[in-house]
Amino acid sequence: MITDRRRPDPHDRGAALVVTMMIVALVVVLATTVMSVTVNNLGSARRSADAALALDAADAGVAQALAYLRRSGVRRLSCSPTCPSNSWGNSSAPTQETINAATRQAYAAWIEQLAPVTATQSGRFRVHSLGTGGKGVRSLEVDVEVATLTSLPLGVFARSVSGGGSASVTRESIFTTGCVWNRSKIDMTAGTIDAAYGIPVAVHSSRYISDSNGHNQNCAVSSGAIHKASACHPDYPYDQDNLGGSLTSTSCSSVQTNHPTYYAPRDLDGDGTTDVNGSWIKDDASLRKLFGISTQAFTSAQLDDLRATARSQGTYFTSATGFTSPDPATTPHAVMFFDLAASNPGAQVDLNNVNGWGRTPGLTAGSAQCLDRSLLIVIDGGNAKLNSNQTMTANLVLTSPAPYGSVDKANGTANFIGTIFADTVNLVGNLDISLDECFLANLSPSLLSASTGDYREIDR
Repeated sequence: MITDRRRPDPHDRGAALVVTMMIVALVVVLATTVMSVTVNNLGSARRSADAALALDAADAGVAQALAYLRRSGVRRLSCSPTCPSNSWGNSSAPTQETINAATRQAYAAWIEQLAPVTATQSGRFRVHSLGTGGKGVRSLEVDVEVATLTSLPLGVFARSVSGGGSASVTRESIFTTGCVWNRSKIDMTAGTIDAAYGIPVAVHSSRYISDSNGHNQNCAVSSGAIHKASACHPDYPYDQDNLGGSLTSTSCSSVQTNHPTYYAPRDLDGDGTTDVNGSWIKDDASLRKLFGISTQAFTSAQLDDLRATARSQGTYFTSATGFTSPDPATTPHAVMFFDLAASNPGAQVDLNNVNGWGRTPGLTAGSAQCLDRSLLIVIDGGNAKLNSNQTMTANLVLTSPAPYGSVDKANGTANFIGTIFADTVNLVGNLDISLDECFLANLSPSLLSASTGDYREIDR
């Protein structure tokens, strides 16, 4: 019996080796691919996480910039982008803050002033914020509009105004929805420019301006009415009331020609009828529309915000007496809130007890004496007295109607730089109320609103 025992072909062993090597190579390639994909995915996840951390940090920088605007106002940003002593206005040495050292989250932010805030125009600003997180970096630009509260005119507003003694109003105007009495006792140099509105200082009333004696809001046309005989009164060419008229073809015609925004014939509400014409103002609504005056000083929400600010500063009071005056050195932008309606209604706050807020009037915004500070005084449910040689720079707002909201006994050579919003203002004695560029450059941050516009991730 013969058995066929063929020996293995050495070529078969070579083929098996090749197959084995190919399989090993394939496994290695697959393993390498899986590892590479895994590493890449882990890297992408890390980079994505770092980018998210960086974006959150940049957003935090924007939030803090907005908080700065609401807390400190815009005065110290006029030198942006090269403010030497304010990092919020310095692009080379911006405000920097570490948020989380463990994740290396931090931001560097500064605010660029594109257009300044004025009495009648909103300001435009741009927040630049660079955020870092881990190894991620994100850069943002956010545009911000900053405006003054339109409810408060930058002047003296009341529902009735009475002159007396030798009171003067300098570089600002008087607005009222009631009567103005003893006009000749209110010294307003004709032709002097209103610092806020850029027009000659004047009295603007939706009722009557009279040289007769009186104190109430309602009045009839009397012999003392300045516009009874003519729409153009030579002593008060810029005054406006409900008895005035067109200044065309009068000796006051240049008033209408040179300042058409406020004196030319205008239909303010779009109903097809004229609301303002020369020295004539149709009614309360027309006066408010012309100068942007609200029916109330603040909304309920705004009052609550002001209460909260005053509480945080330790300047919230429920009595008209026994209060302490804020120190401008430690609280440069102070809000004093007298909440008297419930606990001390009708009480009178003696503003002579507010100390440390006086300065020289007539300062420019660039004056070395023009310090970065502001004072807002809100009296709800009470009255105010300003006299006895007091010198004060403030926004004074009395929110309540009669029988409250009266500013009186303003005598004893008091010097008040700022604005007044009240129910009744008695301009008696040797009082001077004025505005200047310095005051307008230092409006209380609590009277400014900041709203964001375009939001750009500029590194995308």
